[in-house]
Amino acid sequence: MGLQMSTGRRNFIFSLLFLGWLVDSLTLFGMNVAIIPISKELNLSQTQSGMVISSFWLSSAMMTLIAGWVSDKFGSRKVITIAVFIISLFSLLTGMAGSFVAILGIRFVLGLGDGGLPTGSGVAITEIYKREVRARAKSMLLAAQLIGGVLALYLTGLISDVWGWRVMFYIVGGLGLVTTLLLVKFYNPPKMVKQTQEQSNSLPMKELYKSKVLWTIVIMYFCSSVVHWGFSSWLPSYLEETRHLNLRAVGSLSMIPQACGLVAAVLTGYLIDKALAGKEKLIVIIGAIVSGVCLYLMFKAPNIQVALTYQSIFSIGDSMIAMAIITIPLKYVSQNIIGSFMGMMYFAGGLAGFIAPTAMGALIDGFGGSFEAAFFFLIGALVVVVICGLLYKIPTNNPSFVGDN
Repeated sequence: MGLQMSTGRRNFIFSLLFLGWLVDSLTLFGMNVAIIPISKELNLSQTQSGMVISSFWLSSAMMTLIAGWVSDKFGSRKVITIAVFIISLFSLLTGMAGSFVAILGIRFVLGLGDGGLPTGSGVAITEIYKREVRARAKSMLLAAQLIGGVLALYLTGLISDVWGWRVMFYIVGGLGLVTTLLLVKFYNPPKMVKQTQEQSNSLPMKELYKSKVLWTIVIMYFCSSVVHWGFSSWLPSYLEETRHLNLRAVGSLSMIPQACGLVAAVLTGYLIDKALAGKEKLIVIIGAIVSGVCLYLMFKAPNIQVALTYQSIFSIGDSMIAMAIITIPLKYVSQNIIGSFMGMMYFAGGLAGFIAPTAMGALIDGFGGSFEAAFFFLIGALVVVVICGLLYKIPTNNPSFVGDN
């Protein structure tokens, strides 16, 4: 358990964590819009554009496993501070890239920072908050990601249209370095008092990786991440190429569904801690069905207004899925293995972020610029989420998973 601390200190520490997530999401979602002018300037194909986005996720996936182990062993402080520094520095360098190979390499290293932040943050939440309020805390971090997404979509479109795409990354990188200094100076969450293996009945790592519960959740998170990152990566290009919007309009209109997702994430987190406690499975299934139906209807929509409506409902379902899945380990997994458990989850999410943009780019190229096959690829992933949701059951009588956090 964590040491006692005042509400003021707890909120201040969490606000620094929130700021780190905001910086990460600005560079993450900013690239989804910036890739349009970058592709034109560097003469990239759709497949190459997908590779630029995916390179970030490959390294992110690799880092999550290491970050999970380090966070379990040493706590969240070092992992989070180093992660935000890497994200910030290589955001600056993104703005300096002048070739496909250069930007591919820079985004790959930047992903190492992104891989450490979510896993370290999962441990941080268990250090700062009691179990009964962790879903709300996690929903606020997801809110930071979505707020960053809203700002990035709007600002990248606006700044790229006026000053060029490079300026956006200079601004984010500078903000991130200031955030890093604040983390070094002030981010000191209470250290956890770790129990011994005999006291906690904690699973050995090799036994953890044999767990059906772990792999059901990992597959569920992988497929939901395929949908989330595949859709968000290609949405700006879809709006420009299929709906024929300019860059500033793409950024502005993309904000509306992001805002809907933001509200849904915060509300879902609150409800999971209150009225819907223990019903994470139901939230996942409903969210996946709603998202799948809306993806299909969005693609078939006759005009941008109708498409935007379905996209907004999709974002609500997408946020419901994410919040419900991420909350499961925060509420039900023992303190001694939560970093490694979430490391596996975020590894799967990062792997999905690597696969989905490139796969969708290849499908779009392969079908002559049509997005139809790419949309059905995402719908197929949601079907798997529903199946995993139906199969999922937490072993509430197993102290190896459920601990007194």
